[in-house]
Amino acid sequence: MKNKRLIQKRRELKLTQKQVALAIEISQSMLSLAESGDRTLDDANKIKLAKFYRVTVEWLFFEEFYD
Repeated sequence: MKNKRLIQKRRELKLTQKQVALAIEISQSMLSLAESGDRTLDDANKIKLAKFYRVTVEWLFFEEFYD
């Protein structure tokens, strides 16, 4: 299942996957897989993304509990 919030936050900031991946020090392909729902990020990278987007880990990765 796609992670709509990952995609939404990146698009709100008008950033590419590559720009976000470089900022949090992961590969663009890993970010792409996380956005598409084909891969789960480890906790450290979830925290990096949440901090980067200035949201909570829970909101960013557990949207089924917030909608």
